[in-house]
Amino acid sequence: MNKFLPLGYQIHRFAKMLASHFPDSFSLDNNNQIMVGTESTPVLGNGRTVLNLNFAAPDQFSASTGVSATIFVKRGNDLIRISTSVKKEDGGRAVGTLLDHSHAGYKVLLAGQSYIGFAQLFGQQYMTQYDPIKDAQGNVIAVLYVGINISSRHQFGIGTKVSMMAFSVIGAIFSLYIWAINAAMSGMASESGQKMAEQIGQLQIRYGLFALIAVLLAVGLLYLVLQRMVTQPLKEAMKAAQQLASCDLTTQVHVGRRDEIGQLMQAMNGISQGLARVVGNVRVGTDTIAVASREIASGNADLSSRTESQASSLEETASSMEQLTGTVHQNADNARQANQLAASASTVAVKGGQVVSQVVDTMGSIKASSRKIADIISVIDGISFQTNILALNAAVEAARAGEQGRGFAVVATEVRNLAQRSASAAKEIKALIDDSVRQVDQGSKLVDAAGQTMSEIVSSVKRVADIMSEITAASQEQSAGIEEVNQAIGQMDEMTQQNAALVEQAAAAAESLQDQAKSLAQAVSVFKLGSEIRQR
Repeated sequence: MNKFLPLGYQIHRFAKMLASHFPDSFSLDNNNQIMVGTESTPVLGNGRTVLNLNFAAPDQFSASTGVSATIFVKRGNDLIRISTSVKKEDGGRAVGTLLDHSHAGYKVLLAGQSYIGFAQLFGQQYMTQYDPIKDAQGNVIAVLYVGINISSRHQFGIGTKVSMMAFSVIGAIFSLYIWAINAAMSGMASESGQKMAEQIGQLQIRYGLFALIAVLLAVGLLYLVLQRMVTQPLKEAMKAAQQLASCDLTTQVHVGRRDEIGQLMQAMNGISQGLARVVGNVRVGTDTIAVASREIASGNADLSSRTESQASSLEETASSMEQLTGTVHQNADNARQANQLAASASTVAVKGGQVVSQVVDTMGSIKASSRKIADIISVIDGISFQTNILALNAAVEAARAGEQGRGFAVVATEVRNLAQRSASAAKEIKALIDDSVRQVDQGSKLVDAAGQTMSEIVSSVKRVADIMSEITAASQEQSAGIEEVNQAIGQMDEMTQQNAALVEQAAAAAESLQDQAKSLAQAVSVFKLGSEIRQR
């Protein structure tokens, strides 16, 4: 962009350049809509190319010219930006925004005429040209915009300033020299040629010396100007750079100009401020890392202690479980032996019950036999009684017979004695038999009681055998469970040992991180920051 050409001519030339990017005819399709930002816009086309949200042409134009470009589409009475290279304050493209109805060119554009003038867009001052685009019927359907940013147009670079100054000084000297030569020539016009030539030579020497002095004065003036405009600011910039090199980030250079030197000083201020922010953030980060690493180290130390305590407790638990396992195995063996003994006792008890039952039966038989013997003794006693009666009758009859019956009387007496003795013996035997029967009855009752008791014993022994069997099964299940618990405790012990090793590694890493944070804090502590940065 040539800054020395009139703005009106430049903006008109750039408008033609932007129009040349659209060689085909424009068309507007109101039936189809495209969302641009928050606005629903009709489709604007150039030939087969849809221009809504198509930034190729504006970006290419701006890249080649440095001039901003925008395409507006007409929707009712609104002109909406659908493609642009203009950026808003936040850096985003200014699409989906409307041309303000109070804009000086708004009514002119709707009337189908171009508008050229200054405009304030998103905080920047522009020299602008708006050209309406019409359809075949002559209706305005879109607008093309070009804008030259003139916000910094009144500022000139050092080269421009020095060139202008040198050009002015040299021009003044040259003009003065020409004026002096012309004055001398006009004064000597009437003199002879030789004398005139001599005077011209003298004048050339005189005004040459004068021009040389003027050039020297101009060089001196230029040196002073350069000293003030370049050397002194560069010395200030060098001093600021040296302070930055010495880690003093509070350095700020006063910027009272907007040329290259001013931009350099502004950039140095930006570097100082940026480094101060970075170093301040690094300090805050290192402090945070140091605090976090200390907390991690403390937590890891506590966790390591608790893990070691847990490992020790697990070892003790494992030892206790091994002892418990041995005890449970022993209990299981004892339970199996007791179960076997209970089974044997149950068998013996059953056999004893059977023997008692046989004894009860035998005692019943004995009791029945005793009763039969008692009955027989009763019969014998009856026979003895009848024999005694018969003997008495025989003795009476022998007494009646006198001498003839004396021998029969003796026999009758003997028979009566035998009958009496038999009756006496029968009574004794009966008494013995009765006593035996009573004892047999008592023994039978005792045997019956023993049989019932034996039956209860057999039932109890069977119950004990069942309980011992259940105890044996439970002991076996308990033994298997203890084995699984032992395996789980062994795995927990291994995992605890691994966790302890990992905790030690984490503690070492936290300590290393803490050391690195300290080293980083020491490294950035050499920088001197402003109070505002330090308070963040």
